[in-house]
Amino acid sequence: MDLVLTDVVMPIMSGWELADRLAKDRPGFKVLFMSAYADDDAMMRQGVLDRGANFIPKPFSPDQLDIKVREILMTR
Repeated sequence: MDLVLTDVVMPIMSGWELADRLAKDRPGFKVLFMSAYADDDAMMRQGVLDRGANFIPKPFSPDQLDIKVREILMTR
């Protein structure tokens, strides 16, 4: 697994919690967070912007997603 795409806000756990749980068994993958919340304050509360996470706002096109995923996977 090279990359996980997850929403920031989910019903049972946050995207950060999911990434943390997955990292215990498979360290080293990258995470791309997505959200329909465009408000910077909301993203700060969820820890996305202040941690410098990879983020793509919804809605996005398949091409935009492709570009973002390639960008993330090409960085080390």
